[in-house]
Amino acid sequence: MLIKNTLKKTCLLLLLCLPFLSFASEKKLLNINSVSQGVNEQYTLSQLLQLPQHEIRTNIPWTNKTHTYSGPYLEDVLALANVSGQWLTMYALDRYQIDFNFNRIKKYKPILALSVDRKKLTIRTKGPIWVILPMDDYAELDAAVYHDFMVWQLVKINVEEKSNDDAL
Repeated sequence: MLIKNTLKKTCLLLLLCLPFLSFASEKKLLNINSVSQGVNEQYTLSQLLQLPQHEIRTNIPWTNKTHTYSGPYLEDVLALANVSGQWLTMYALDRYQIDFNFNRIKKYKPILALSVDRKKLTIRTKGPIWVILPMDDYAELDAAVYHDFMVWQLVKINVEEKSNDDAL
């Protein structure tokens, strides 16, 4: 009887912990960092998918046609990390980085796309995370400076209140 009760409790504990164990074993895709705010958070695909997902249907300079991109709003991901600040530095897997004032693109509701046309983004398809702006909805976004903000293979975002001297 004692063994049976212990077994039941162990199974219940495992069931309760299973969601957390899957996050622990899943690869971290995105690091959100802020030195001034003491934040260094890492997120898995599962954690990003738990946020509300939004779609942007648009044609961007690196594709030949209109696609539907889906993912959480960049603003929601920053809120999840509990960081605030207008100056972002985005880092890509290929070491590309860009510093800019988030207020320049915030009103366009950029997403961190995790899928394109309902297919998970991969490194081969410029993923697993690609910053997407709704270019077809705002003519002013079809300019090189805004194209630079659409970082593919995004791996890290640094958030601060003040800018670096060379930020956009």
